[in-house]
Amino acid sequence: MDDSLKTPLHWAAERDDRDLAQSLLNAGEDLEARSSWGATPLDWAATMGSTEVADLLLAHGAQGMDLVMAASLGKMDLVRNLLDSATQDPTVGRRAVPAEPADHWVADSACMKGDVLSDAFYRACRNGHTEVAALLLERGADIDAKGVFGGTGLHWAAINEHRDTIAFLLRHGANLTLRDAKFHATPEGWAGEGGHDEIRELLHRA
Repeated sequence: MDDSLKTPLHWAAERDDRDLAQSLLNAGEDLEARSSWGATPLDWAATMGSTEVADLLLAHGAQGMDLVMAASLGKMDLVRNLLDSATQDPTVGRRAVPAEPADHWVADSACMKGDVLSDAFYRACRNGHTEVAALLLERGADIDAKGVFGGTGLHWAAINEHRDTIAFLLRHGANLTLRDAKFHATPEGWAGEGGHDEIRELLHRA
């Protein structure tokens, strides 16, 4: 365990290493251990788009699946069900937020504002789940919602090289000029930082 309190199971989730995660679970690793910012291994797997480890953790009884995690993992049917449930119960899918803004979570991020729909949308874009993002946008998500570091879905899709998601966001008018709060860069800048020159050029021409 390091200063962030990430356990070996968190690290397995980060790398989507199913075999390592299974070994750790067999050894009795805590499914619900929390990092310094409150993430369980399942939450961290969802954040990183680690679908194989997430499914393994769920099969072993991991708790806490919500709209944001479902969108992060591209679970369309579950996202749809949670959205339909939310029309009856507005607390469905609502996740805990940090007590105060921080380096990662800026004050006007969807997470800090309690905008679960837009938080889920940003996470779907971050992990390249375009169909899920389209459903969330249709249901009222903010296309320019901010996530970690104040980066939008377009920022994160650009650095993670999700071409289909980028094309979808551009078609629907995502703001190309917004700058994140930590690096003060546009989505084009994030594409360059990730070494994705074709995407950087695409965003430059858009």
